[in-house]
Amino acid sequence: LSHPNIVTVHDVSEDTETDTSFIAMEYVEGKNLKQLLAEKTAFSFERVAEVIGQVAEALDYAHRRGIVHRDVKPANIIITPENQVKITDFGIAKTEKSNLTTTGQFLGTPNYMSPEQVTGDAVDGRSDLFSLGVVLYELLTRKKPFTADNLTSISYKIVHEPFVAPETYDASIPPEFAGVLEKALAKDPAERFQRGNDFALALYEFKAREEERQ
Repeated sequence: LSHPNIVTVHDVSEDTETDTSFIAMEYVEGKNLKQLLAEKTAFSFERVAEVIGQVAEALDYAHRRGIVHRDVKPANIIITPENQVKITDFGIAKTEKSNLTTTGQFLGTPNYMSPEQVTGDAVDGRSDLFSLGVVLYELLTRKKPFTADNLTSISYKIVHEPFVAPETYDASIPPEFAGVLEKALAKDPAERFQRGNDFALALYEFKAREEERQ
């Protein structure tokens, strides 16, 4: 995948002596969103829209080439010192035609999983967009939309329960985000953004209106 918002993979090979498979990737300086959230880094609402929009475009590019990331989360989104956004770690990515990981296998990070990942159903690009919706929610509220004490409870919430409205945590969150989150985090993939570019467009439209208003 050659895209400005995706960490480039230069080579994939195996060390025959140790029988270890490895990936040689582009070196990217910067911090990932998990670190930035832990450091309580402030993001303006326009910046949040820009970051998530860039990731959505990168995912759109991957999806059009038949690759689903399947582990979209803050730790896999890097912000460089030049403020460029890079998505990394396609470690459990799956090409749509591959049978390396069969349906029913539990892959991904629980809090960021889509309902279809939790239930072991077939996964396509719309699953990544749900996970990106979770990241958007966390950037806005500093909380995850589906949390519980154990995996079973988290899984149940992801599949069955609505998320807490973001303005519950912060009344200053612009109402436009609620509609974007509603669509991104729809339980049924058919009700979500169907493509990453649609997700990005909704965010960029908000950003343009916000900048105009200011």
